[in-house]
Amino acid sequence: MRKIYESNSTDPYFNLALEEYLFRIAKPEDRLLYLWQNGNTVVIGRNQNPWKECNLDELEKADAKLVRRLSGGGAVYHDLGNLNFTFISCFKENAVGENIEMIIRVLRTYGIEASFNGKNDIQAGQFKFSGNAYFEENNILCHHGTLLIDTDVGKMAKMLTVSPRKLESKGVDSVKSRIINLKELNPDISVNLLKRSLADAFWNIDSSAGNPAISEPEIIRLDEASEYGGEIALDEIMALRDRYLSRDWNFGSSPEFGIKLYGRYDWGEAELYLAVEDGIIKKAEISTDSLDVDLPSKIKKNILNTPFNEKELMTVKLPEIVNGKEIYVPGRNSALAL
Repeated sequence: MRKIYESNSTDPYFNLALEEYLFRIAKPEDRLLYLWQNGNTVVIGRNQNPWKECNLDELEKADAKLVRRLSGGGAVYHDLGNLNFTFISCFKENAVGENIEMIIRVLRTYGIEASFNGKNDIQAGQFKFSGNAYFEENNILCHHGTLLIDTDVGKMAKMLTVSPRKLESKGVDSVKSRIINLKELNPDISVNLLKRSLADAFWNIDSSAGNPAISEPEIIRLDEASEYGGEIALDEIMALRDRYLSRDWNFGSSPEFGIKLYGRYDWGEAELYLAVEDGIIKKAEISTDSLDVDLPSKIKKNILNTPFNEKELMTVKLPEIVNGKEIYVPGRNSALAL
């Protein structure tokens, strides 16, 4: 059965939860299209390291969100100039290719000649405007991707450029490509126009196989406040949202990595080399020119087996440790007197 869903929410945690929910309830005979947008968000691949793939300081300054998706691949930036699409169907060998071919046909109606590079991207000439990823479970395929229509590429560059530091990681790197907005290729194109064109093409896809009938697409629009019924269970979607929102999902699922940090304070300089696994500091080596010879062991004692947060560690925890204050260490049940 062919169905089209559109999210009226721009909350990335809800939108990814709704996508996963639709994937979980899909039947082999279903073919679903889901259209959605996220506001000011970096989405990382299932096996990526957020500290390596994006500038977390820039995200915080811009009040941007970070979320990990279920599929592999690289980090992407979403804003309201970007349209996300998801196809959910029974798995077959060329399903992804067929979905992409439909998108290319739609873009041709706007005078945009596009091609699939055979890996993950749809591009115009040498410039990428769409990244794709997918995952499969129980013979159901989820293929999703982005369409850059009028994205703030300056903000994208800031968010996806990691601040300089020495970091060694076992995670999957994002591949940086030259990008272009579709609006640069056709100034008349818009998110709403492309939504409608994709919905029309998907709903009437059989017309290209000798059936000329064109009908109005039926679009099910959902958000956190929608009246749900039938097969859609809001409580299950919101439970999935809680997982996507959690630090454990977004940071705790990170591959093991090592990072070297440096700080200069009124009491001296400190250099930390940390081994982080699942977002938790597992090893720490500290060097400092402080006159307090016990300072490295104090720092180590207080940061091992705690969640890694670079800004908090270097601007809050270290000064507190040096000043001998009682601090509450996340993950432990009591304050430590230093």
